[in-house]
Amino acid sequence: MVFPGVVLMFLGGANAGASVSQFVFVYLMAVTGTALGDTVSYGFGRWGGTWMLSTKMGPSLRMGAEVMRGRARWLIPFYHLHSMTRAVGPFGAGALHIPLRVWLPLDYLGAFIANGIWVGSGFILGRAVLNDDGTLDESPVVRIGLIVVGLAWFFLMRYIFARRMREIRERDEASVEGSPAPGS
Repeated sequence: MVFPGVVLMFLGGANAGASVSQFVFVYLMAVTGTALGDTVSYGFGRWGGTWMLSTKMGPSLRMGAEVMRGRARWLIPFYHLHSMTRAVGPFGAGALHIPLRVWLPLDYLGAFIANGIWVGSGFILGRAVLNDDGTLDESPVVRIGLIVVGLAWFFLMRYIFARRMREIRERDEASVEGSPAPGS
């Protein structure tokens, strides 16, 4: 949460350079760190989840628990692909009281997949544009590509955030309109 692990994994992959053994080491350390962090977060979710049921989030948690009883649990490996869901997913799974025997293999599968993507993409980019002395190879195509990808990601996240905020406002307005007036 303080410094995104995705960035560290990407940079670790880029720093691995031409050494496949360094790449494997960075990858295994990333998976281990993710697994440890997720397990601790899951534990905190299990511990704090009962308290959260008595808050305003209670109905949403109960609904989430019902959804996760079905096939939706196969979404667990993929919450690792976005930095926000990566940070709150394990805690949420614990708060929803998803059984450890169900959550653990799916979460660790997600750690292997997502960390492979992030460390691997850093490794590939590092091999493509980093020189032996650690400086960047001047490649206008890579620069333009990174700018385009960065801007596309920014606008996509901005759109998703705005849409979600609009949904929340509409739901809050509907709940206020549906509640009885004071003194009735």
